[in-house]
Amino acid sequence: MTTYYLDTSITVHALRGTPEAEAWFDRMTADDDARLVSSRILQTELTRVLRRDGQPVLERGVILDHVGLVPVSETILAAAEAIAEHVKTLDAIHLATALLLGTHAVVVSHDTQILRVVAALGLSGIDPLEQG
Repeated sequence: MTTYYLDTSITVHALRGTPEAEAWFDRMTADDDARLVSSRILQTELTRVLRRDGQPVLERGVILDHVGLVPVSETILAAAEAIAEHVKTLDAIHLATALLLGTHAVVVSHDTQILRVVAALGLSGIDPLEQG
């Protein structure tokens, strides 16, 4: 089984129907050997995006119904603080959560800065929008 850690950039693309992101998400949710995981902050971030765009908050279920959410803990916050590379706070929390899952997890993002830091942290990363 492959564990895919989703950051907000890719989930927003999937939620908004970007063809490559939506197709990747659909393939992974249909694959019994794929497990989708993210930080609990993903729910908050998707909620804020939908509220900003005047969309029903319940639309986040299209994504969240298929993603296991990891609670934010003191351990994750301490790990986020320890990341030396420059990343925004919520991105550091996402990265720390991915690290908690272990090096077998694949980080899925459309953010080039995140993917650069993912590699620096010794994790694997992919961008479904760049895979075509």
